[in-house]
Amino acid sequence: MIPRPRTVARSTRWVEAFSRRRSLHPGAVYAVGGFGVAVTGLHFASMGLFLYSKIWWWDMLVHALSGFGVAALCYVYRPRLARGFFAVFVVLPLLVLAIGTWFEVYERLFTDFWVNWSRAFYLEDTAVDLVADTAGAVGFSVLVWAHRRLWPAVGRSWL
Repeated sequence: MIPRPRTVARSTRWVEAFSRRRSLHPGAVYAVGGFGVAVTGLHFASMGLFLYSKIWWWDMLVHALSGFGVAALCYVYRPRLARGFFAVFVVLPLLVLAIGTWFEVYERLFTDFWVNWSRAFYLEDTAVDLVADTAGAVGFSVLVWAHRRLWPAVGRSWL
C-alpha cells in the first residue's frame, strides 16, 4: 500500500470532522466537492471548445448545474436549510439566486467578453443566467424533498 501524502491525510481528517459536526455522511462532502470540480471543468472545457457560442442552450445547462451544486454546497454546510417545505423551496433557491446575482456582478465588473454586447443583450443574458441558477437550486430542492418523503424509514440518510 502506498502511503498517502500528509496533505491528503489532513484534508481527509478535515472532511470527516466537518461531516461529524454537521451530522452528514462524509461521502456527501466528497460528492459535492467532486460535483463542483466536474462543473468547473465543464465550464473551462466549454470555453475552450467554444460550446457557449455553438450550442444556444449550453450556458443555461452550465448555470443550472452550477445552481444545483451551489444549493448542494449550502445544504452540506447548513443541513437545516432542508428542514421544512418553506426552507427547501423558498430559502434555498433564494440563497442560490443571491449568490448567482453576486457572480453576475463579478462577471460584469471583471470580464471583458461583454464589451461587444449591447446593454439589452447583457441584461437578457443575466436574467436567463439567474433563472437557470435558481432552476438548478429548485432541482436540488426537489431531490432533497423527494428523498425525505419517499425514503423516511431509511436508517442513515445519504442526503
